[in-house]
Amino acid sequence: MVPVSAVIIAKNEEEQISACLASLTWADEILVVDAFSSDRTAEICRDPSRPWASRIRVLQREWSGFKDQRNFSLQQARYDWVLCVDADETCSPELAQKIRNLLEPPEGPQFHAYKVRRVEYLLGKAIHHGMWNPSYQDRFFHRQGVYYVNDVHEYPIFPGPAAQLHEPLHHFPQLTPEKILNKMNRYTTIEARDRIAQGKRTNWFHLIGTFPAMSLKTYFYYGAYKDGMHGLIVSLLEGVSRVVRHIKMWQFQLELEKKRDRQP
Repeated sequence: MVPVSAVIIAKNEEEQISACLASLTWADEILVVDAFSSDRTAEICRDPSRPWASRIRVLQREWSGFKDQRNFSLQQARYDWVLCVDADETCSPELAQKIRNLLEPPEGPQFHAYKVRRVEYLLGKAIHHGMWNPSYQDRFFHRQGVYYVNDVHEYPIFPGPAAQLHEPLHHFPQLTPEKILNKMNRYTTIEARDRIAQGKRTNWFHLIGTFPAMSLKTYFYYGAYKDGMHGLIVSLLEGVSRVVRHIKMWQFQLELEKKRDRQP
């Protein structure tokens, strides 16, 4: 059977990494690229008593952005077929079996890349509607000619078309609003800086209108209301994310203006 590497990038993921690794023991290699975590992430990965001990390899690399960490992990994987998994995700048994079936000789996979369905959770409940679903991520592919782009919401560029796998990855089974807000704070800073660097600007119209527009669009147009109270929370958080990004863009605009004013 064609071997496969399950590849993870991690930094301070001690709360989630065990469940992630336990779901990947079917893979021929589990490669973790740890960004010198200050918690027990690397220790948990290297624990010789864990079921993944015979398959895991842990490398450490200073964090230089999602894109760089992903590309480094692809280069270091032992096998050409890779499944990229986040440390806060778990691979379902159905997805594991599907991948094994695809890699069985003599036919092998019909495509060189596959988008995998990801099931999102909020407070222990799977979210089935709204902007979070359906969510298909570029995760299982032959690494030849593949490279990642973008510093946040990074994604791989494939040399050919990608098919879909409906068997899921499960994302953030213990996701809470607090965790979403912490992640949102990091991501919106990167996104705002990127947009300013690209020459984009914000104004009072965006600051006023972004929150209600995105919240209502998510709730009604994308059907988040079908998930009840959980869907309402998701819709409000989507609106918060967009308006926070515009507020940070405004902050960076002011900083640029001050720099120009100080120039002779």
